[in-house]
Amino acid sequence: MEALIIAATDESPGVSFDKDLGKFLMFGKSFPEEVKRFFDPILFWLEEYAKTPNEETKFEFRLEYYNSATSTMILDILYILERIVEVEEKKVKVIWNYLEVDDDMLDTGKEYAEMVKIPFEFNVIEDY
Repeated sequence: MEALIIAATDESPGVSFDKDLGKFLMFGKSFPEEVKRFFDPILFWLEEYAKTPNEETKFEFRLEYYNSATSTMILDILYILERIVEVEEKKVKVIWNYLEVDDDMLDTGKEYAEMVKIPFEFNVIEDY
């Protein structure tokens, strides 16, 4: 499976998904003008990955900021990851990074963790 690499911009997050390396990272800011157009290839890639996932998937979010439209896409990503656990019976962990001073980002991560049956790890970072 070919890796999915998307460079970050001022408005859209960077994406680095590589099944062979076991690397799944989304980082930066996310408020693209056309959210669905931006996220459709990401969701498609993850759907394909979910058909034959690795034994263990560690999916890392390192988002500095995202809008409400992106929030819906994040939930869609989490639902795909949850299916990997429930249907494929593989291990998945979400790593949610946030700045120590950013209580909102931590709280949002905790809300997502309550919505899906996937273990979350919350990491304080010093900088994005």
